[in-house]
Amino acid sequence: MFQELTIFILGLVTGLFGLVAVLYLFVFERSRIRLVLGVILAVYALYLLKDLLYLQEGVADNPFIYKLLLSIDTWAVPLYVMFAFEFLYPGKMTLRKDLLLFGSFPLFTLLYVLYPYDWVYSLMTVYAVVFSGVCICIVLRKTLLYRRMLKGSLSDITHMDVKWLWVAIALLLPNLILWAFVSSRTDNLLDAVYYLSLSVTWGIIAYKTYYYKYPSASDLMSGDTYAEAVHAPSHFSEKLVRLAADGYFVRTPHLTLAELAAELGTNRTTLSSYINSSLGTTFYDYVNSSRLEYTEKLLSDPDAKYSVEQLAELSGFNSLSTFRRAFGKKYGMSPQQYRERVLERR
Repeated sequence: MFQELTIFILGLVTGLFGLVAVLYLFVFERSRIRLVLGVILAVYALYLLKDLLYLQEGVADNPFIYKLLLSIDTWAVPLYVMFAFEFLYPGKMTLRKDLLLFGSFPLFTLLYVLYPYDWVYSLMTVYAVVFSGVCICIVLRKTLLYRRMLKGSLSDITHMDVKWLWVAIALLLPNLILWAFVSSRTDNLLDAVYYLSLSVTWGIIAYKTYYYKYPSASDLMSGDTYAEAVHAPSHFSEKLVRLAADGYFVRTPHLTLAELAAELGTNRTTLSSYINSSLGTTFYDYVNSSRLEYTEKLLSDPDAKYSVEQLAELSGFNSLSTFRRAFGKKYGMSPQQYRERVLERR
């Protein structure tokens, strides 16, 4: 019974991967990251299709064939890494670099074919685990630096934030654990759970990729420049205050660090250093905090009634979720709760 269920789920998941791959490769508007994802999902569909072999009677009883097929499973590990690196190093991942990441895994499978010993298979498994651990650390660190660069340069990072990669990594770990159990025993029910877990993980990745928008390279400060900025003079601090009072930050929802620096007659490095060193915040948080001060005025008007969507738009936010998150972080409550407290004090 469980074997038939697992085969059905495997066929369903394989078809789903293939369908989404076709959509990203041939239907959706093209971008580099979408093409990369489409290719990866197509490879994944083929990789899942081969699992139908070891679900057949007798295959799992042959240790060599069973471990050979499981060795191909490890090829999925670099697919996660290639995709994450494509996000975090846009335009820098070449075909040669991708092949270097991916190539070692087929070589281990070939080594096992030539020398079908348990120690070769064990070595391959250890390598996959170590490779995953090292790459996860790299991705986590680079994600932090990338988000820091975004928040240091842009006031609107809607559909640009890569924090969701942490969710993908968090889901990857259970996938690896499930695979470890699947590779050590024959359990059709566990196989079904594994396939469903994969579909959820890559479903989230596909959804986020569809809406992802690359930031303009000209608007971003490099990590090195960001880190090496010197302490800035504060002669333009009064002008910053005047701009905020005049509603400049509210009127420019897509404001960038470069645009604000030009408005102040300074450069990005100096302004970034001032905001980070003297004000103790990021450009992103500084601008959005100024926008929230305007929100306070809107909420303090006893005669005005605004929806949350109207508050976000009038305050210069392009994303309702960003507005809610920023407001909750600064005031520790929702806009409605803030308004009720303000009116109670009158």
